[in-house]
Amino acid sequence: MDKLEICTLASGSKGNCTYVRYGDTAILIDQGLSLKELRVRANYRGIDLSQTDALFVTHEHSDHVKGVGAFARAYDTPVHIPAACLGNFKTEDGIDRFFVPNEYDGEVTVKGLSVKPFRVPHDAHYTVGYRISTGKEDIAIATDLGFVSDGTLAKLSGCKAVVLESNHDPLMLEGGRYPRLLKARIAGNRGHLSNDACAQTVAALACTGTQKIVLAHLSEENNTPELAFEASRELLARRGVREGDDVLLFVADQFKPSGRITI
Repeated sequence: MDKLEICTLASGSKGNCTYVRYGDTAILIDQGLSLKELRVRANYRGIDLSQTDALFVTHEHSDHVKGVGAFARAYDTPVHIPAACLGNFKTEDGIDRFFVPNEYDGEVTVKGLSVKPFRVPHDAHYTVGYRISTGKEDIAIATDLGFVSDGTLAKLSGCKAVVLESNHDPLMLEGGRYPRLLKARIAGNRGHLSNDACAQTVAALACTGTQKIVLAHLSEENNTPELAFEASRELLARRGVREGDDVLLFVADQFKPSGRITI
């Protein structure tokens, strides 16, 4: 039986890219790396990028899209993108021929996968997460959002695996060297999800059957992998959920790919 799998090839403010595969269907969510670096990381995990069927964009910020054009040209890959953010997408000449705008956040079918965008609050012009389904198993990805609304939680609930932002530790952010306005932006409802807010969502998802959760988009300045992991692990424990037995937590890295996590 074909397994659904996820691999974060990069996650953070210096570039984001997530690989999803099911059988002979493969997609990328975002591409914020140089093509050279992406190839190095993919090769390290035994991923053949030439077999990618589609690339999906969450929003127009450069750490999610700066490598989209190079990838699309190299592999002749369609790029599905929310139509509402196209006007803010800085493109190179000619790459718009690869774009497949999604006008109404409609579901897209890519061979064996159904990919459904859902709106999330972030300070880009238009930002989405994605819920991806094989018809039997679902996963979801939401890596840039200021808070988790009831609607967003509904989109994540019931997925076997979720890639979810755990961007900053509130105390590190408050005591750090960022300017006051930038701190307010990050901590705001259209900024980035804190470890504590992520942990609340992780605990809620565990109750809906989510078994594997990747903590993603960690700030290099205002977080550590240990703090992000412990915030979620501790709250799970207080709710009677055992990390390692009931739920597996992973922490995505900016500079190296994760393992190929199977569902």
